[in-house]
Amino acid sequence: MTLLQFSDKPGTRHQVQLRAGAVRVDDADVQVVQPSTGNFMAVLDGRPQRLRAVAHGDTVYVQLRGRAWQVNRVDPTRAAASGRGAGEGASHAPMPGVVVSVLVAAGQVVARNDALMVIESMKLQMTISADFDGTVSELPLAAGQTFQRGGMLVRVQKLEDKLQDEQAKSKTGENA
Repeated sequence: MTLLQFSDKPGTRHQVQLRAGAVRVDDADVQVVQPSTGNFMAVLDGRPQRLRAVAHGDTVYVQLRGRAWQVNRVDPTRAAASGRGAGEGASHAPMPGVVVSVLVAAGQVVARNDALMVIESMKLQMTISADFDGTVSELPLAAGQTFQRGGMLVRVQKLEDKLQDEQAKSKTGENA
């Protein structure tokens, strides 16, 4: 059995089990039909869905229903012990690629799940979305620029963090 793991929003983790050609996501069986190089048909909730998957080392990048996920191989003995941080708001590149389009500007207020940019890696386009409501605080890349694995793509500052920063600055200004 191969155990994989992915997160579709901050603080969540989903387990993917691969065993003798069968796929199970959390507690749901997924029927995979017509596999070809990187392209699959999967039956989800009784409906056929087209998906694309690209493997890179111990990571598989999956695109389904216009969204992309990074699925990582997990050591089952360590899966329960691993924890994920709350997230600092920075989105990092899962693998080398190029920025296809930037959909926001620095200083722009965004809502959770808003599309921030589209990137392409290994011919797979992925939309980078906001994990929470906030303000785009850093946007170091423009369309057409390349990036390396782990490079920062965009940073969003949580709205409550920004309000706290502004309040602290105003208090400092008042006391000066």
